[in-house]
Amino acid sequence: MKVLIRTIKEFDLDEICQHLLVVGDLTGDCFKCRELGLNYANVKSCPKCNTEFRYITSRKTSDFGLKNLSILCRKRPDLICIEFNDLKHHQSREKARDFLS
Repeated sequence: MKVLIRTIKEFDLDEICQHLLVVGDLTGDCFKCRELGLNYANVKSCPKCNTEFRYITSRKTSDFGLKNLSILCRKRPDLICIEFNDLKHHQSREKARDFLS
């Protein structure tokens, strides 16, 4: 039986931000250039900035959001699923570090 299990792996934050597809309620958007209205079920790259998507996430953070993320992982096995809260946390830490430097 195949199941989804969350694991921890070290990633380059800039790499993720450059190649991330963010899924909303109905469509997705490019995290790099903020292009909206992308069909997240099958889009391979951003039509505006031509970035190739390698990662996918959902902005929903409730328990339903985790269920939604597992659905995304099954729909898009070609992309690495990223927890949106982890991404925002690390971005905030990096911005604070840059500000205080």
